[in-house]
Parts: sequence; C-alpha cells; structure tokens
Amino acid sequence: IYYVIRNALDDNLSGFEVVVDNWPKWNCILLRPESSDKVLNYFKQTHICHTKSVSALKYFLQRPGLIDWSQPINFTGVPSDVIPVLSEVCRKHGGQITSKESRLMYAWSRPTPPDMPTIPDGVTLSALKPEHAKVLKSDWAKQSNADELEGYFRSVIEKFESSCLLDKNGRILAYICMQYNGSIAMIYVLPEFRKEGYFDILISDLTRKLLAKSDIAYGFIPSNDTSLINTSRKLGFEWVPQGNMTWTRFTPNVPRKQQQRAAFESSPVSDVFPENLDTLLKNQLGVPLVNI
Repeated sequence: IYYVIRNALDDNLSGFEVVVDNWPKWNCILLRPESSDKVLNYFKQTHICHTKSVSALKYFLQRPGLIDWSQPINFTGVPSDVIPVLSEVCRKHGGQITSKESRLMYAWSRPTPPDMPTIPDGVTLSALKPEHAKVLKSDWAKQSNADELEGYFRSVIEKFESSCLLDKNGRILAYICMQYNGSIAMIYVLPEFRKEGYFDILISDLTRKLLAKSDIAYGFIPSNDTSLINTSRKLGFEWVPQGNMTWTRFTPNVPRKQQQRAAFESSPVSDVFPENLDTLLKNQLGVPLVNI
C-alpha cells in the first residue's frame, strides 16, 4: 500500500480519493475513484484496500456510503487473509465474488544490485516509450480488459521506470514495466526469443534502476507458476510471506424483474409486440411495470 499512497500523493494516481477508518491512528484504508470520469478507464471499477486488522476491515467495508454495492467492483491488491471477510461482506450485499489465484510477493533484499547479464549482439537495451503502448496492448489482447490497456500502458510508461530489448530495426523483442502499486509487472518476451535469457536481462536492469532510486524491487507471482518462482529465486529474489495478495471482483446480482425485462426486450417477441411487455411482466411478477 505504501507505493499506492505515494503515487496518489504525487498525483501519479489521479482521480482517487483516500478514505480511512480513523485518523491519525488508522487500521483500514481504501482508495476509490472520485468519479468514473476522473480516472483512467482501466480504473473505473477499481477499489484498493489495505488493513492492519481483518476484523476491523469487516466493519469498515459496511459503513454506509463507503462503497456503492449496486455497481461492479474490482478489489485490487487484497491480502490473502482478507479474502474470507471480503467474501462474507460481498455476499451480504447480494452479489457474486470471484478471485484470481493468490499471488506471492518476491522482493530483492540483498545489499547490492544484481549483476547485469551480457546483452546479445544486435540487441539494444532501452526503455519503453509512450508510442509503444499500442504494441503492448496487442500482446495482452486476450485479457478481459484489453480495450482499456493502451491507456494504462501509456500511463505507466510515462510515469515509471521500464526496460525493453530492441532489435536493430527497433522492433520490441521483450519488455517489462511497473504497476501503480510499485511492483514489477507485465513482462513479455516474444515466443521465438524465450530461451535467449531476455527475462534475466530485463529483471536485472529494472531492479538496478529501482535500487538506484532507493526503491524496493519486487513483484507478484501466481502461486501456481513454479517456473517463474524458481527463476526469480535463482536471480536472488526472496519470498515475502506477509505480502501475498490477490485480485477480487464483486458483481451485484441483477434483480429478477430487471432480468426478465432484459430477456423479453432481447427476444423477437418484443420487436413484434412491444405493447405486451407490461402485461407479460405483470403476469409473471404480479405487479405492473410503471413508466414503460
């Protein structure tokens, strides 16, 4: 949460407001969009929460007006031990909750930076530029939020450190960038170069850049990705147990009347007999639909 707050205070994470349960002795903290038009499209449904006490969070999340439970919400960076409480609160508000697999935090804790591997001939080590955002978006086209990624990539490239490898024609062969929570992320290597050691080069270079600024070099690895975990450990990164976290999505339940109306309006019958909609709903629900 440290880097999230720092970026919010530095106006790198604009459009968010910070809410705490108490001040100055706080236990829970939540960042939420001031409004959907003040944040990047990528963050429109994002809420970032952190707590020192799981029990305190349970009551904090239920405070009136804190969260609009009628809208979908992406809770990002949620500590793994908070998931049961968050799931309970979400179900109380009449919705479904889904979580990605847990992420393990791995950080560089040695007093000296990693050694730089040798860069192959014909390859240039550089940093990403804003115009590279379109290329990065295409590499992550299978993501559920792919349409929002170009703006996100452009933003992190402009604000934070990054590393990339280019061929002699300027084509991107591999890259890595940062997230707003201060973590190393979004590493990608073209399939035909995945045995060339490019991963080691990028991780080492970006780690050195971060350490030179007195920042902590760390990232989150899916708990089931044993290959990436082993590679990171070989490079010198160490597991930070208290840093485990995940992403959780809350989807509010659609009222039954709204579901049936949507189903009818999307059917061929509604095109031919639109005047029957009120009658149909009245028969099925037992109540008239006003202002239709």
